[in-house]
Amino acid sequence: MGMYRREMMESEIMQVLSTAVRNMKDPRLEGIVSVTRVELSKDLRYAKVYISVFENDEEKRKEVFNVIEKAKGYLKTQVAKNIRTFKAPEITLIDDRGIENAFEMEKLFKKIKKDEKRDSESK
Repeated sequence: MGMYRREMMESEIMQVLSTAVRNMKDPRLEGIVSVTRVELSKDLRYAKVYISVFENDEEKRKEVFNVIEKAKGYLKTQVAKNIRTFKAPEITLIDDRGIENAFEMEKLFKKIKKDEKRDSESK
């Protein structure tokens, strides 16, 4: 299987799953969940789906991720209906904290810059 085809399939699966998550009727998922990346195995049988949950409260974050975890069957069905493959890949959900970590780093950089500015003004 060519690398290009696998990347195209990953992109299509990501779009299908993003739409499926947005269309889920659970009120706990509104506006705080994003599919950030999909990685397919070389044989297209397994898909690692990276999910980012934008929530400050760790308990609520776990609850939202569990709601999505319980909906894996629904997500696989949506992939099977919308992507032309012999067999829909098995989905493994992974909690992606990359975006949150980037926001935290940005806050730290701003704090350091602010502290440096304050220190230079006091001299």
